[in-house]
Amino acid sequence: MDSVNADEVGVPNWEPLERVLSPRECAEFMYMGRAGEIELYKHRLTRRYLNIGRNSQSFYQYRDGKYMEITRSEALAHVCG
Repeated sequence: MDSVNADEVGVPNWEPLERVLSPRECAEFMYMGRAGEIELYKHRLTRRYLNIGRNSQSFYQYRDGKYMEITRSEALAHVCG
């Protein structure tokens, strides 16, 4: 996916995160905004991002100036350290 600026904050969209994690796990995240169709959440302890497509089926890591699709397990391992 091409580089997209995360300059859209607006109203938080918690639905993609809630479809992936339990309510207890969701409480560990802050909503940071969106980059196109990707919702950006930041873990309160690790300070790492969990980037989820609005459909909750796609996960991304920001690398080299663009969002690259990764697996769900890779995304969760990255965020949880």
